[in-house]
Amino acid sequence: MEKPVILEYYSKLVKEEPLSTLEPEMTSGNTCVLESTSPFFGYYHDAPMGRPDPYIYCVLADHYSFGDIMRATGQINSKRRKPVDVAVGKLYLLDRICHMIRLKDIGHFSQVQIVQQDFRKVGIEFKKRQRTVRDKMAIIRLAKFLRLTDQGDGLFMDAEDATKGYFRIPSYINWESFKKLTEEAKFDTSILYFDAAQAALYHHDQVIDLVRVYKENIGINALKAIRDRYYQLLQ
Repeated sequence: MEKPVILEYYSKLVKEEPLSTLEPEMTSGNTCVLESTSPFFGYYHDAPMGRPDPYIYCVLADHYSFGDIMRATGQINSKRRKPVDVAVGKLYLLDRICHMIRLKDIGHFSQVQIVQQDFRKVGIEFKKRQRTVRDKMAIIRLAKFLRLTDQGDGLFMDAEDATKGYFRIPSYINWESFKKLTEEAKFDTSILYFDAAQAALYHHDQVIDLVRVYKENIGINALKAIRDRYYQLLQ
């Protein structure tokens, strides 16, 4: 069987999840670090099952460019036994907008301090902790690279993560309208249990607007069913 072609894209993603600050002793230098207490909230909040590994958000002391963070990440990962997955972005939490980096695949909370210290060594500083947050909903905007397989008909599967699929939508929808659309889509009981986020791929001179779907072991048929429900509502 011919192997699918894997394409890499620069992408942006918008989602909403509850966040809580980590205890000071779990961070390096009493800095502001938050954990997503329910990653993929739209799926695990509804589905009768567990939760994924932690997603950690380290608030930055200053605004660093995407290039700055990616160069620093490359330096850090070249010396780590297991690379850490880093994305760059912003948190919209309570009354603040915070520049941050998202850490994934750290293995254990004890790694948070180590990763922060490694970033400090290459010139990336973190913001001091100023308040305690418990399960507060935040809008999370990320910039990252995605490796996808094009399944045709506007459908994409994540080449590295079997829980994620993407489908194209005709045009951009603002966040509040997207949330309402997703809530309405979930009333269809034939497509129970999934989390949705907005995504966009930047390819040549195009911006491709997508919905990112998270569901354990999602297959192309489940992705199509969810896509068809969204299309029905959009019409």
